[in-house]
Amino acid sequence: MLVNNVAYSWAMIELTAPALTGSANANSQILQGVSGIKWNIKHKVETNYGLGGEPVNRGFGNTEYTASITMDYNTQVMLRALKGSLMALGEFDLVISFANQLGTTDWTTETITLKGCLFNEDGMEAQQDDTSLTKEFDLNPFKIIPSTTAA
Repeated sequence: MLVNNVAYSWAMIELTAPALTGSANANSQILQGVSGIKWNIKHKVETNYGLGGEPVNRGFGNTEYTASITMDYNTQVMLRALKGSLMALGEFDLVISFANQLGTTDWTTETITLKGCLFNEDGMEAQQDDTSLTKEFDLNPFKIIPSTTAA
């Protein structure tokens, strides 16, 4: 989406996770090494068939929430220092927000709350000639709540 010829970009993203960082401030020091974030909401939809093998309606199943975060090794070390392992950190909410200017004074703010995140793995990845050691971790959110506000 382009607003005033400006596309949403990585530089607009702010992360907040008070349970992890001990601060309600966006982009706290402990989260500075995050280089990627993904989230997805998927609703199971199946076509139901009747006579003649033709579709007659649709059935809806569960909603699945997935998310992941890519962090540099320094961020992983800081998080491990809190409880010894990423898996021992317990549940936390991660708030992703970014804003884009609509006009000269109007802004639209997107906020996505990843509720009940939980690391179910710990580890590292490194290869010869790496200049930054990063790893993607599943966040296993319990629910994802997107919202948009205009100011």
